[in-house]
Amino acid sequence: MRRYTIAALVVVLALFGAACSGGEGSDTTAANGDSSAEVVFGSGSLPETFPESFPMPTGSSVGSTMVVPESGFTEVVVRVSAEQAVTAKFFDQALAQNGFEVESSSDEAGTWVIVFSLDGSKGTIDIGEPVQGISQALVRYNIP
Repeated sequence: MRRYTIAALVVVLALFGAACSGGEGSDTTAANGDSSAEVVFGSGSLPETFPESFPMPTGSSVGSTMVVPESGFTEVVVRVSAEQAVTAKFFDQALAQNGFEVESSSDEAGTWVIVFSLDGSKGTIDIGEPVQGISQALVRYNIP
């Protein structure tokens, strides 16, 4: 339970940091209360910690980003002007075409969850149901 509370707090901080970052593509750095690990917040583009081959749907935009440089953990919000099923199908196909292994892809209580890996690093994509025609995908990469 504590793990989920910490994860929720980090997401809230990421959103707050992105809102206060002062513009597209900017970064804000914060200290993690549990350790001396640095956390970098940004928005507007995929962080350098993402593989160059990570596929992005045409017309999508990157919202807030969060990187823990010490571990390489990265979290990105991707907004897509498409229905959830279309967005899931894009990632299922494009990940495989770009050398990623799609380990699972399924609807879990209204959120489409894709688990993938590349060269031993794991990732997940949680795609929510669209709001006003926009699907939001929460992409996490380099999950230990």
